Amino acid sequence: MNPPEARLIFEWPKSRWDYRLPVLIALSLFAHIFCFYIFRVVYPTTTSLLPPSAQVNVLDPNRPQDKDLLDWVATNNPANVSAPRFDSRMITQVIPRYKPTYSTFSVELRRSDTAKPLKQGIPSLFSAETLLPMRSQPHEEPALKTFPTRLEIASILQSRAPAHLTGLPTSSSLSEPTSIFVGVDPAGEVDYVFLTQSSGNGPLDRKAVDFIRSVRFKPDPNRHWGVVTLHWGGNQP
Repeated sequence: MNPPEARLIFEWPKSRWDYRLPVLIALSLFAHIFCFYIFRVVYPTTTSLLPPSAQVNVLDPNRPQDKDLLDWVATNNPANVSAPRFDSRMITQVIPRYKPTYSTFSVELRRSDTAKPLKQGIPSLFSAETLLPMRSQPHEEPALKTFPTRLEIASILQSRAPAHLTGLPTSSSLSEPTSIFVGVDPAGEVDYVFLTQSSGNGPLDRKAVDFIRSVRFKPDPNRHWGVVTLHWGGNQP
Protein backbone atom coordinates (compact mmCIF):
# COMPACT_ATOMS: atom_id res chain seq x y z
CA MET A 1 0.00 0.00 0.00
CA ASN A 2 1.22 3.44 -0.83
CA PRO A 3 1.66 5.82 2.16
CA PRO A 4 -1.05 8.48 2.40
CA GLU A 5 -0.16 11.74 0.83
CA ALA A 6 0.60 14.55 3.31
CA ARG A 7 -2.00 17.28 3.06
CA LEU A 8 -1.45 20.85 4.21
CA ILE A 9 -3.96 22.90 6.15
CA PHE A 10 -3.70 25.77 3.63
CA GLU A 11 -3.30 24.87 0.01
CA TRP A 12 -1.04 27.15 -1.98
CA PRO A 13 -1.52 26.31 -5.60
CA LYS A 14 1.14 27.55 -7.97
CA SER A 15 -0.31 30.30 -10.17
CA ARG A 16 0.69 30.89 -13.72
CA TRP A 17 2.92 33.81 -14.71
CA ASP A 18 0.90 37.09 -14.84
CA TYR A 19 1.90 39.61 -17.48
CA ARG A 20 -0.26 42.48 -16.18
CA LEU A 21 2.30 43.89 -13.72
CA PRO A 22 5.11 44.38 -16.32
CA VAL A 23 2.60 45.98 -18.69
CA LEU A 24 1.51 48.50 -16.06
CA ILE A 25 5.13 49.36 -15.21
CA ALA A 26 5.88 49.93 -18.90
CA LEU A 27 2.83 52.18 -19.32
CA SER A 28 3.85 54.24 -16.27
CA LEU A 29 7.37 54.64 -17.65
CA PHE A 30 6.08 55.86 -21.05
CA ALA A 31 3.68 58.29 -19.31
CA HIS A 32 6.53 59.81 -17.32
CA ILE A 33 8.66 60.18 -20.43
CA PHE A 34 5.77 61.85 -22.30
CA CYS A 35 5.09 64.34 -19.47
CA PHE A 36 8.79 65.15 -19.22
CA TYR A 37 8.88 65.84 -22.96
CA ILE A 38 5.77 68.07 -22.84
CA PHE A 39 6.74 70.21 -19.84
CA ARG A 40 10.48 70.37 -20.40
CA VAL A 41 10.95 70.42 -24.19
CA VAL A 42 7.76 71.75 -25.76
CA TYR A 43 6.93 74.45 -23.18
CA PRO A 44 9.44 77.30 -23.04
CA THR A 45 11.31 77.78 -19.83
CA THR A 46 10.01 80.53 -17.56
CA THR A 47 12.34 83.31 -16.71
CA SER A 48 12.11 84.90 -13.25
CA LEU A 49 12.23 88.67 -13.07
CA LEU A 50 14.66 90.23 -10.70
CA PRO A 51 13.28 92.62 -8.07
CA PRO A 52 13.59 96.29 -8.95
CA SER A 53 16.63 98.03 -7.61
CA ALA A 54 16.19 100.38 -4.67
CA GLN A 55 15.78 104.00 -5.60
CA VAL A 56 15.86 107.15 -3.50
CA ASN A 57 13.86 110.18 -4.58
CA VAL A 58 14.89 113.49 -3.07
CA LEU A 59 12.14 116.10 -2.71
CA ASP A 60 13.27 119.62 -3.42
CA PRO A 61 11.25 122.26 -1.53
CA ASN A 62 12.11 124.79 -4.27
CA ARG A 63 10.23 122.80 -6.91
CA PRO A 64 6.48 123.56 -7.06
CA GLN A 65 5.37 119.90 -7.39
CA ASP A 66 7.61 118.81 -4.50
CA LYS A 67 6.61 121.77 -2.32
CA ASP A 68 2.91 120.83 -2.51
CA LEU A 69 3.69 117.28 -1.42
CA LEU A 70 5.89 118.47 1.45
CA ASP A 71 3.18 120.86 2.65
CA TRP A 72 0.60 118.07 2.58
CA VAL A 73 2.89 115.74 4.55
CA ALA A 74 3.60 118.45 7.13
CA THR A 75 -0.12 119.18 7.54
CA ASN A 76 -1.27 115.55 7.87
CA ASN A 77 1.60 114.36 10.05
CA PRO A 78 0.20 113.66 13.56
CA ALA A 79 3.64 114.10 15.11
CA ASN A 80 3.50 117.83 14.37
CA VAL A 81 0.58 118.41 16.73
CA SER A 82 1.47 115.85 19.42
CA ALA A 83 3.68 116.16 22.49
CA PRO A 84 6.44 116.82 23.24
CA ARG A 85 6.79 119.00 20.18
CA PHE A 86 3.84 121.25 19.58
CA ASP A 87 3.45 123.76 16.80
CA SER A 88 0.43 126.00 17.27
CA ARG A 89 0.57 127.11 13.64
CA MET A 90 -0.33 123.60 12.51
CA ILE A 91 -3.61 123.77 14.44
CA THR A 92 -4.88 126.60 12.26
CA GLN A 93 -4.06 124.59 9.14
CA VAL A 94 -5.65 121.34 10.25
CA ILE A 95 -8.73 122.64 12.14
CA PRO A 96 -10.88 125.33 10.56
CA ARG A 97 -11.44 128.48 12.57
CA TYR A 98 -14.55 128.46 14.70
CA LYS A 99 -17.29 130.79 13.56
CA PRO A 100 -20.53 130.94 15.57
CA THR A 101 -23.81 130.83 13.70
CA TYR A 102 -25.20 133.96 15.34
CA SER A 103 -22.30 136.09 14.09
CA THR A 104 -24.04 136.53 10.72
CA PHE A 105 -27.28 137.85 12.22
CA SER A 106 -27.75 141.42 13.29
CA VAL A 107 -29.96 141.92 16.33
CA GLU A 108 -31.95 145.11 16.73
CA LEU A 109 -31.73 146.54 20.22
CA ARG A 110 -34.95 147.68 21.81
CA ARG A 111 -35.42 150.04 24.66
CA SER A 112 -36.98 148.63 27.77
CA ASP A 113 -40.30 150.10 28.82
CA THR A 114 -39.88 150.94 32.48
CA ALA A 115 -43.13 150.71 34.38
CA LYS A 116 -44.08 153.59 36.57
CA PRO A 117 -43.83 152.84 40.28
CA LEU A 118 -47.13 152.31 42.03
CA LYS A 119 -48.20 155.01 44.39
CA GLN A 120 -48.52 153.60 47.86
CA GLY A 121 -50.50 155.59 50.34
CA ILE A 122 -49.56 156.16 53.93
CA PRO A 123 -51.26 153.54 56.12
CA SER A 124 -53.93 154.89 58.41
CA LEU A 125 -53.41 154.90 62.15
CA PHE A 126 -57.07 154.00 62.72
CA SER A 127 -57.21 150.93 60.51
CA ALA A 128 -58.65 147.63 61.77
CA GLU A 129 -55.23 145.98 61.76
CA THR A 130 -53.86 148.76 63.98
CA LEU A 131 -56.75 149.00 66.45
CA LEU A 132 -57.53 145.28 66.66
CA PRO A 133 -54.35 143.34 65.98
CA MET A 134 -55.02 139.73 65.11
CA ARG A 135 -53.09 137.20 67.10
CA SER A 136 -51.33 134.66 64.99
CA GLN A 137 -52.50 131.20 65.86
CA PRO A 138 -49.74 128.77 66.74
CA HIS A 139 -48.88 126.27 64.05
CA GLU A 140 -50.02 122.87 65.19
CA GLU A 141 -47.70 120.05 64.35
CA PRO A 142 -49.38 116.86 63.17
CA ALA A 143 -49.46 114.18 65.81
CA LEU A 144 -47.22 111.25 65.24
CA LYS A 145 -49.06 108.08 64.38
CA THR A 146 -48.29 105.25 66.75
CA PHE A 147 -49.31 101.61 66.61
CA PRO A 148 -49.27 98.86 69.24
CA THR A 149 -46.83 95.98 69.44
CA ARG A 150 -48.15 92.84 67.73
CA LEU A 151 -47.18 89.23 68.37
CA GLU A 152 -47.42 86.86 65.42
CA ILE A 153 -47.42 83.11 66.20
CA ALA A 154 -46.73 80.47 63.55
CA SER A 155 -49.51 78.18 62.34
CA ILE A 156 -47.92 75.18 64.10
CA LEU A 157 -48.33 76.86 67.50
CA GLN A 158 -51.77 78.37 66.78
CA SER A 159 -53.53 75.52 68.59
CA ARG A 160 -51.44 76.12 71.72
CA ALA A 161 -51.41 79.91 71.65
CA PRO A 162 -52.40 81.58 74.94
CA ALA A 163 -55.84 83.16 75.07
CA HIS A 164 -54.65 86.60 76.24
CA LEU A 165 -51.28 88.27 75.90
CA THR A 166 -50.71 91.24 78.17
CA GLY A 167 -47.67 93.38 78.81
CA LEU A 168 -46.19 93.22 75.31
CA PRO A 169 -42.81 95.01 75.15
CA THR A 170 -42.62 98.30 73.25
CA SER A 171 -39.97 100.21 71.31
CA SER A 172 -39.29 103.94 71.43
CA SER A 173 -38.17 104.02 67.79
CA LEU A 174 -39.19 102.32 64.59
CA SER A 175 -37.45 98.93 64.42
CA GLU A 176 -37.52 95.81 62.30
CA PRO A 177 -39.45 92.76 63.59
CA THR A 178 -37.72 90.15 65.77
CA SER A 179 -38.28 86.49 64.85
CA ILE A 180 -37.55 83.73 67.37
CA PHE A 181 -37.67 79.95 66.83
CA VAL A 182 -39.07 78.43 70.05
CA GLY A 183 -39.64 74.98 71.44
CA VAL A 184 -42.66 74.45 73.70
CA ASP A 185 -42.76 71.46 76.04
CA PRO A 186 -45.96 69.55 76.90
CA ALA A 187 -46.50 71.72 80.00
CA GLY A 188 -46.63 74.89 77.85
CA GLU A 189 -43.31 76.41 78.91
CA VAL A 190 -40.73 77.69 76.40
CA ASP A 191 -37.51 75.81 77.06
CA TYR A 192 -35.69 76.40 73.74
CA VAL A 193 -35.19 79.85 72.21
CA PHE A 194 -33.24 80.58 68.99
CA LEU A 195 -33.02 84.08 67.47
CA THR A 196 -33.59 83.75 63.68
CA GLN A 197 -34.09 87.39 62.64
CA SER A 198 -32.70 90.36 64.57
CA SER A 199 -34.28 93.80 64.68
CA GLY A 200 -30.87 95.44 64.51
CA ASN A 201 -31.09 96.53 68.14
CA GLY A 202 -29.50 94.25 70.75
CA PRO A 203 -31.54 95.44 73.80
CA LEU A 204 -34.79 94.99 71.87
CA ASP A 205 -33.82 91.43 70.91
CA ARG A 206 -33.02 90.58 74.54
CA LYS A 207 -36.32 92.12 75.62
CA ALA A 208 -38.13 89.95 73.06
CA VAL A 209 -36.34 86.78 74.25
CA ASP A 210 -37.22 87.50 77.91
CA PHE A 211 -40.84 88.11 76.98
CA ILE A 212 -41.13 84.87 74.97
CA ARG A 213 -39.67 82.89 77.88
CA SER A 214 -42.35 84.33 80.17
CA VAL A 215 -45.24 83.34 77.88
CA ARG A 216 -47.17 80.19 78.93
CA PHE A 217 -48.74 78.26 76.08
CA LYS A 218 -51.58 75.78 76.38
CA PRO A 219 -50.54 72.32 77.58
CA ASP A 220 -50.46 69.43 75.11
CA PRO A 221 -49.16 65.84 75.23
CA ASN A 222 -46.65 66.53 72.42
CA ARG A 223 -43.79 68.98 72.02
CA HIS A 224 -44.17 71.66 69.36
CA TRP A 225 -41.74 73.89 67.49
CA GLY A 226 -42.49 77.12 65.68
CA VAL A 227 -41.52 80.70 64.88
CA VAL A 228 -42.81 83.61 66.91
CA THR A 229 -42.42 87.12 65.42
CA LEU A 230 -42.66 90.28 67.51
CA HIS A 231 -43.60 93.38 65.47
CA TRP A 232 -42.44 96.37 67.50
CA GLY A 233 -44.84 99.20 68.26
CA GLY A 234 -44.78 102.42 70.21
CA ASN A 235 -47.61 101.92 72.70
CA GLN A 236 -50.33 99.62 73.77
CA PRO A 237 -53.80 99.83 72.15
